[in-house]
Amino acid sequence: MRLCFFQVTEYTLVMKCVTHLAFIAFITGVYSVSFSSSAQAFTSSKSTFSAADSDSIRMTRSARDASRSETNNYNRNYSSSSTPLSPGTHNLSVGVGQIFLVGELSNEYENALGTQLHYTYGVSDLFSFESDFGYSSHSNGNFSLVNLDAALRTNLIYFDQLVPFASLGLGFYNPSKTFNDNSKQSALLFGLQLGAGVDLLLNKSFFFGTRLNYHNMFDSSKVSSNGIARPIGGSFVSFMIHAGVTF
Repeated sequence: MRLCFFQVTEYTLVMKCVTHLAFIAFITGVYSVSFSSSAQAFTSSKSTFSAADSDSIRMTRSARDASRSETNNYNRNYSSSSTPLSPGTHNLSVGVGQIFLVGELSNEYENALGTQLHYTYGVSDLFSFESDFGYSSHSNGNFSLVNLDAALRTNLIYFDQLVPFASLGLGFYNPSKTFNDNSKQSALLFGLQLGAGVDLLLNKSFFFGTRLNYHNMFDSSKVSSNGIARPIGGSFVSFMIHAGVTF
C-alpha cells in the first residue's frame, strides 16, 4: 500500500510538472507570435510611411518646379509686355509749369514759368528711383533757380491706366540773385523735396502726367560780389505738366 501511495504521489507530481511546462510553452508561443506580428506590422507601416513621405517629397518638388516654371514664364511675358514705369524700365520726361516762390522769396521776386527734366527707373511695381533737373528765371533774371534732385517714388495704386504717386527725396540747389547795386550772390545749397502727382499710361512707350513738388533749400549766409554777407535760401513749389517716353 505504501508503495502504491508513493507511486501515485510521484505520478501526480510528474503530471503537475508536465502541465505547468505545457502552460509555459503555450504562453511563450502566443507571446512569440504576437511579437512577430507586431514587428511585421511596424515594419509594414514604416515602409508605408516612407513611401508616403517619398511621394510627398516628390509631389513637393514637382509643385515647386512647376511654380518656378510658371514664375519664369510670367516674368518673360511681363517683360515682353512691359508698360511705362514698370519694373526694369527707363522713363524720361520733360515738364513745363509754374514755379511759385514761398516766404521771403515771394516778397522780393515774382513767380515764373520753369522747366524740368525727369528720369525714372522702375525698381518694382511699388517703388521707383527718380531724379530731376530743373531751371527757372524770375523778375527779369534778377533771381534764378537750378536744382538737381534724387527721390524715392511710391506708386500708390493702379487704377486702369492711371498711376497716382508720391515722392520724397534730397537735392542740390543753386539760387542766384542780382541786387539793385548790380552785385550778385549765388550759392550751392542742400535741401529736400516732397511731391505727389499722377501719370496716365498712353501705351507701351508713352505716358503723360502732372506733379506738384515742394522744395526747401536750407538757408545759408554767403558773401555777395560787393563783399556784403547776405542770407540766401528759401522755399518754392513747382507745378508741372510732363510728357515722357519709356525705353
